[in-house]
Amino acid sequence: MSRLIEVWGDTVDTRHLGASIALGAGIATPTFLLGRRLFRATVEDQTLAQSYALLLGLGACLVAAFIAARLFKPKRIVTQTAATAESRREALDAIAADGGEWTDPADLSVEVRDELRQLGLYDVLKQAHLDAESEAGDRQETRS
Repeated sequence: MSRLIEVWGDTVDTRHLGASIALGAGIATPTFLLGRRLFRATVEDQTLAQSYALLLGLGACLVAAFIAARLFKPKRIVTQTAATAESRREALDAIAADGGEWTDPADLSVEVRDELRQLGLYDVLKQAHLDAESEAGDRQETRS
């Protein structure tokens, strides 16, 4: 039986999740209760005293979250593969399939073109644009 579940788009161990919740409750609740007692005794306006206690409790929640993050490392597995011109083209084709037209890279600003070159996408985008123009020309000739 797997103890891993997905929570907010991340993979977590149910035991660590339970421990994190207990840690949060174990730190935040007593901090809030002690803060409420302290502020009720020292602050004249009881509404303000309650607000201060809530802020102290929220701060304790952040401390508990930090402790839990240090104790329980993520369970996700990240794999990276080397990007090839073919994989980049597949990604661009998938984007184009969602709607949109290929932009001529020559029409882009110098900064964008430089960034595309750094990412290894400029030549792929240029070829995709040329292929799209060629296909559009072929369709136009077929209709004539």
